Amino acid sequence: MKKRIDLSAVVTVHDEGLVAHKTMRSVFEALEKVRAAGYGYEIIVHIDNGDETTIKYFERYKNNKEIRIFENRFGDTAPSRNYSLKKAQGKYVAFLDGDDLISSNWYVEALRILEKSRDDIIVHPEAILTFGVDQPNVLTLQGNSCKDDSLILLGENRWGSVLVASTKLLRENPYRILGGGYGHEDYVFNINTLEKGIQHRIAPKTILFYRRSETSRLSTGNLHNVTIPYAEMFDFGKISKIEMGGDIKKQYTLKERAYKIYKKIRDNDRINYFITPVAKLTLKILNRNKNGGASGRIPDFVAEEWIKINHIETLLYPHEKILNNVQIYDAKEYLSVGRAYYKIAKNVRFRPDYVFLVPWVVRGGADKVLFNYIKALKEIHPEWHFTVIATIAEKHTWADELPDYVDFIDFGRAALLLVPDMQDKLITRLITQLGCHNLHIINSEYAYMWVKKHEELVANHYNLYVSLFAWEYVWGSNMKGVFGYDNPRLFEIIDAVKMVFTDNEAMIKYSVQQNAFDELKFRVHYQPISDMALADIRRGDSGRKLRILWAGRVAAVKLPDLVAKIGKHLDAKNVEIDVFGEINKDVNSDVFNGIPAIKYCGAYDGFRSIKTDDYDLLLYTSLTDGMPNVVLEAAAAGLPIIASNDGGVGEFVINKKTGILIEDFLDYRPYVEAIEFARENSDLMCKYAKNAQELLAKRHSWKKFIEIVKRDIK
Repeated sequence: MKKRIDLSAVVTVHDEGLVAHKTMRSVFEALEKVRAAGYGYEIIVHIDNGDETTIKYFERYKNNKEIRIFENRFGDTAPSRNYSLKKAQGKYVAFLDGDDLISSNWYVEALRILEKSRDDIIVHPEAILTFGVDQPNVLTLQGNSCKDDSLILLGENRWGSVLVASTKLLRENPYRILGGGYGHEDYVFNINTLEKGIQHRIAPKTILFYRRSETSRLSTGNLHNVTIPYAEMFDFGKISKIEMGGDIKKQYTLKERAYKIYKKIRDNDRINYFITPVAKLTLKILNRNKNGGASGRIPDFVAEEWIKINHIETLLYPHEKILNNVQIYDAKEYLSVGRAYYKIAKNVRFRPDYVFLVPWVVRGGADKVLFNYIKALKEIHPEWHFTVIATIAEKHTWADELPDYVDFIDFGRAALLLVPDMQDKLITRLITQLGCHNLHIINSEYAYMWVKKHEELVANHYNLYVSLFAWEYVWGSNMKGVFGYDNPRLFEIIDAVKMVFTDNEAMIKYSVQQNAFDELKFRVHYQPISDMALADIRRGDSGRKLRILWAGRVAAVKLPDLVAKIGKHLDAKNVEIDVFGEINKDVNSDVFNGIPAIKYCGAYDGFRSIKTDDYDLLLYTSLTDGMPNVVLEAAAAGLPIIASNDGGVGEFVINKKTGILIEDFLDYRPYVEAIEFARENSDLMCKYAKNAQELLAKRHSWKKFIEIVKRDIK
């Protein structure tokens, strides 16, 4: 008579070697209770990419009729488990990895629950205890399916890979083969089954002892920062319709409140100066367990099973010191990610064709670049929609000016109180669920860091474009050191980048020389002046008082101290410099006070808001830049230009042809001489301005910009 098989106990092994012996001992003990309860069973050992020691160990079972051994070279969890499912003869299947252990009641308790259930369900152990040599003990408490599953799963997997379920159910829901930056087959399996209405249950007082090492599959997966692929469960429309209640409705978790305190300390210069150690200690506590763990009481059954398993694995014994340092973890802590995603989901209207990652959407040159690309791509692809993700919590003063076919996502504010690990999970899920394979970074340092962390994912599944404009100098005694996050960050992710756009040739030459980048990956996209007709040339009458416009960010990099020095050496009777721009915190607010030749006019709402007819020329100063918009706008407005030769400025302001270019641009004297020259030579300055407008029309037209964007972005 053929033996009845209720349970196929599958053990998957790789290169565990003799450690697998401990696993098998725990399996044998658990199956004794299965036998005693009247159930039949078989053991399937699947050796996948096994090493010599592991293969040799399992030779001892080749004559055991209860054990069937199979060998393959899949090298991946999904095909390995799916293969074992095909070989299983039992009504139910249980999965276990070859270096883990189980409590002796696991199989039998899971079978009892399955036999009593009228519905197809999946059963997991109630607890997972992580252990290992030089590894922290973390206790994960698993729970039954609940109404909040989708929001919890947005941030973290609710159940581990160890389970028992009917063979039929598992065959109908095979494990998905992933790769290229996607991973966590068990995570995807849990989501897919929940989407079908299949419930997940725990077997009370059962435990998996998960052995973790630096080479374990979980550690390796985390090291490569894999993420799960698009999931219908997290569709923005579905999430936005969830009724908020219970745990989801809480304003902040304890961890979020602690992180809020940390942020307040770190973001306040005065406080930070005195209590930086306090801030660092707060962050250390927050990050003690990167998965969000917190100390708590160990359930009695965990301690009991922990003691019982000691005779098999001596690494496992709950003496007082260990018990006092165990971190207890519950996936529900990641509701914080779900809540933030929920808020974002309510503002997502459509699936975009192109996604921009920017630090903010404010008044500035880089933001005008953003608007130019959106407008150009819409003209080229009328059916396209766009999403702009701002990665810094800021007052996005220009966000309201984005066209209706653009979704704006204030990720920086939504993620403000999330710890870094949770922030990463949120933006990764956000980008994945948008379902768009065109990403474009414009000046977002956070986006650079995200790509570095998920480089394999981006390289395999996205067209990544980067806009790069300039480098920056370290503020110091000699002003010689070059610093900028763009180039070093780009150096780290260059293999994942499809193309780099810049608005000046100088940036390409510098990048190639400095980092040996492939020049073929770079394209110059000279920005257009599309919303301003070419005005009449401004003619300052020779000998009369010269009115000079300076406009931009009054930041250290724009050399306001130099402007002040220039003003001090000008006769206020003959020259007036009007400075427009908000003063940054890295500049003394009284930098222009007491200088008769300088009038500070405060912040302004874009170049168009300035009455340029009142001025005779533009003075532009900067320590570093690409191709500054204000220079192009001034040329369009008919203003002659005096500018410092930094970055790409010299590609437009050609000395004594399209303006006056100051080579020794940290010395005030050449500027003073140029201003005096302009005052005495109005005809020549008008000629330069006319030449500048001709160059503007030829190289910075909207038609030309459309051509190059169409060529480079498919």
